[in-house]
Amino acid sequence: MSVIRTSLQRRIRSATANFRGNENGVAGVEFALISPAFFFLIFVIMETALVFVAEEVLDDSVTTAARMVRTGQVQAAGMTKTDFKDLICSRAEVFLNCQSADFFVDVKTYGSFGEAGLGSPLEPNGDFADEGDFAFGGPNDVVVVRAYYKWSTNPIFGDITLSNIAGGKRLIGSFATFRNEPFPE
Repeated sequence: MSVIRTSLQRRIRSATANFRGNENGVAGVEFALISPAFFFLIFVIMETALVFVAEEVLDDSVTTAARMVRTGQVQAAGMTKTDFKDLICSRAEVFLNCQSADFFVDVKTYGSFGEAGLGSPLEPNGDFADEGDFAFGGPNDVVVVRAYYKWSTNPIFGDITLSNIAGGKRLIGSFATFRNEPFPE
């Protein structure tokens, strides 16, 4: 019995020694273990960067359009709601579909900065509230220009997305609050 046991122990030691010394396929196994986390991280970085760039482009568009309101250029040109939306879209159309229902712009005038409304543009059902009339204001008026877009997000792995509203979308936005300059009327 001890001969069989000794023989069995030698075979097991020999097999484990061969297995420990054999490094064929180690890189493949390591890659298989690490790759899901690596690709998840890459996809999260790419999706986050895309959302960030789109939001920065929208912010630049709103800032440029708001500057034109602040200096009275929009009022002097007699721009309509459509003209003003087109002004914002002309700088953001690479990333945003301004003709869709996912794009929202409003311009409102207030008596003071404390009265300025910066609440969510979404209704409880997830649709945008009515933009109403655009009020570009006159000299020295307090004006708020807001633009929002429902950005479609991509699933990263399964149901994991960067969405923050229903429908797998992320609400990105920009606003500018300022007092118009004392431009001539």
